[in-house]
Amino acid sequence: NYLLKSKEMKKFFTLIIAVLFSMGLKAQTPLTEAKDFTATDHEGNEINLFEILDGGQYVLIDFFFSSCEKCPEVATNMVDAYYQLGCNEHDVFFMEVSPTDHPNSAATWINTYNIPYPTIHNDFYGTTPAGQGFDINNLYEIPSWPTLVLIAPDRQIILQDIFPVHSPEDIINPLVEAGIGEYPCSGQEAT
Repeated sequence: NYLLKSKEMKKFFTLIIAVLFSMGLKAQTPLTEAKDFTATDHEGNEINLFEILDGGQYVLIDFFFSSCEKCPEVATNMVDAYYQLGCNEHDVFFMEVSPTDHPNSAATWINTYNIPYPTIHNDFYGTTPAGQGFDINNLYEIPSWPTLVLIAPDRQIILQDIFPVHSPEDIINPLVEAGIGEYPCSGQEAT
């Protein structure tokens, strides 16, 4: 009897560990509708989510932090997708939000990966509200990183998490399927 219960307990704990492990593999927000926020990006520009959506653009948010193991691969491919989908000038507006980075680590991240779109982070030095990236991350209940979330102009979250991202097409294809067009950036000829 003891041996039978011991085997059942092992199976039960194995199942629990497998479920917990699989939950950690797929990061996403539990939300289905966007929550508004206003924040200041690394360049000092004010970003209001609903203002962008009300202007007719989709918004793609990369929730990341600079020491995250998989975030550099996502950032590199997101930059390529940004250029292929019109540089925030057409159907989609790219941005990234870090719950932990401060201005110095964010600047290093931006320069290392040549991030051309807005980066919202925390500021413990007084130039923007401390905790803004942290607060947005909590607002969207993001449990792990990287997490890419696509919000439609009607404020519905239509893609909870685009992952894994091993190429720009892993971002571009789901966005094109959602109705986002590919456009050259201003000053670039279509290829």
